[in-house]
Amino acid sequence: MKNGKKIRNYHKKTGLPPGTLVYTGVHDYPVSFDGYFYNKESVDRIQADHPDKIKSDREESKNLWLNVNGLNNPELIALLGKRYNLHPLILEDVLNIDTMPKVDSYDDLLFISLKMLNWNSNSQSLESEQISMLLGAKTLITFQEKKGDIFDTVREAIKHDKSKIREKSIDYLAYALMDKVVDNYFFILNALEDLIEDAELDLIDAGNSITPRHLLHLKKQLMLLRRYIYPLRDELRKLPQEESPLIEPKTYKYISDVYDHLQNIIQNLESFRDSVSNLMELYNNNISNKLNSIMKTLTVVGAIFIPLTFIAGIYGMNFDHMPELHLPWAYPSLLIIMLLVSIGMIIYMKSRKWF
Repeated sequence: MKNGKKIRNYHKKTGLPPGTLVYTGVHDYPVSFDGYFYNKESVDRIQADHPDKIKSDREESKNLWLNVNGLNNPELIALLGKRYNLHPLILEDVLNIDTMPKVDSYDDLLFISLKMLNWNSNSQSLESEQISMLLGAKTLITFQEKKGDIFDTVREAIKHDKSKIREKSIDYLAYALMDKVVDNYFFILNALEDLIEDAELDLIDAGNSITPRHLLHLKKQLMLLRRYIYPLRDELRKLPQEESPLIEPKTYKYISDVYDHLQNIIQNLESFRDSVSNLMELYNNNISNKLNSIMKTLTVVGAIFIPLTFIAGIYGMNFDHMPELHLPWAYPSLLIIMLLVSIGMIIYMKSRKWF
């Protein structure tokens, strides 16, 4: 149902002129604004439900971090854009949750888009949320689809008098938020690794709980994670080459650390992908072995009953001159002979290690 709604919302953009604001997501959280005016000396909290209620006067030395929770009201997003001189094409990318992770440089802004991922342990699948950042001179505006995130430690750091975020420029805050998002990817890697190990143990023990559907679902989650991480890695690699004036040279070493984390994650993803491929081969081998075992059993049973069927067939013929038919001990003798033939066949097959 959610995927269908997502597709319908995306098709609302069809035929509309560039810069038309349409939210293509499925979350219906009310739009709210929170954040901080801060510098090394002091911090002021921001909380509002309308762009006009956001405090406009601030000290020149203070940085602004404004976080927008909820994107399902394009009208409010447009009002925010007018207040901070944000181009409609940038806001269009903000509201399009299918935007791939990217970094775009504008005259006085740096647009950063990435995915905040969570792991749903019940459905054993990824849940993604679009995170957009607009980095300007002493201003960082972030957009999220819903309230609730992994940035609480960053907020606590801003409140602390001696934190690096308070001491450094606003681009360091953008790095800190990206670092939190990327660090959360490692928790997802751990969850995927546990699933792969469980599936491997189950298949080695010839368990029946692992199915092709389960393995394909696992492979799909790896592909989704790869889809979100590779573009971000490539964009961060190009960022130092562009030398944006909005990022101080000393901040690039921190961004390089995020890039290294993404490289590490990608290496693990490649390893996991090979592991899942091996698991699918192991599953097919298990199915083949079970089938071979069944065929072997049927073959052994059939081989034992072939001579018995032959004997029964002979004495089932309707000829008058079959002297054994009139002997009183013929029937038990024939049963004993058939039993001995069966035992002999079993002994012979075991000696040849057929089973």
